[in-house]
Amino acid sequence: MPMPPVKPPSINPFAPPNPAFVTYQPVGVSYDGPQTTALAGYYCVYRVDVASDGWLVNGVYEPNSSAYFPPGYTVQLNAQLSNGYSLEDAWGFSYNTVNGVLESINVSGEVLGSNGQLLSSETGPAGGDCGWFVISIEDGTVYLGYSSNGKSVDWFMSYTIGSNTVITPGAGTSIAISGPATGAGVDFRDVYAVLALYYWNGTAWAQAPVRPGVGPVSGWVMNAWIYTSGNEAVISWPQPTNSSTAMPGTEPPSFTP
Repeated sequence: MPMPPVKPPSINPFAPPNPAFVTYQPVGVSYDGPQTTALAGYYCVYRVDVASDGWLVNGVYEPNSSAYFPPGYTVQLNAQLSNGYSLEDAWGFSYNTVNGVLESINVSGEVLGSNGQLLSSETGPAGGDCGWFVISIEDGTVYLGYSSNGKSVDWFMSYTIGSNTVITPGAGTSIAISGPATGAGVDFRDVYAVLALYYWNGTAWAQAPVRPGVGPVSGWVMNAWIYTSGNEAVISWPQPTNSSTAMPGTEPPSFTP
């Protein structure tokens, strides 16, 4: 069945209230730090209950259990590059794959969602409910990796992007939770997840300056709350989190890019 043409609008980073309510958009934080050659994004989904996946048709959410069964979602690390390319390192839960397999790993021509020209796609390793995405640039090549323990990285894809290319800050560089596929949304009955972002400062991992709100990604969530503190965010539904004491906290990974 073809995908309906109607897609929800993407948003630019916004200022608090904190927590902030997000609807019909991806939920996460965007990178607000200096240009860098590497990002490490941590995620941990502590609990989740998905009611359905679906599409927006004429502005109305329509569940589609036949297209998305069982229903699922994605967690993804996105990076906008200085040469105009964008990267998506996504962990897909359910619907058309074995639970917890990295999928839809791609490098797209121009900004994701602009022309969508797919240059490369590859299925990565099995992931877990908690883990690390890693995007690293070295000698004109970008490497995409995954770490389950924060100590070692499975580098499962590389792509030549040209010299002097770096990861740039802004809405296109983010870590987010979204629907299971391009244009698709996820309706959570219940979710509690933590996201955190680190950047490589040339010698070590540093906490990334972030702000709530992300640019175009390949899906969206129907409803969620996001609470940010430092380089971390709590994604929850139906109850908001409004205290930093609820943040489990993360430490920088020990692997190097």
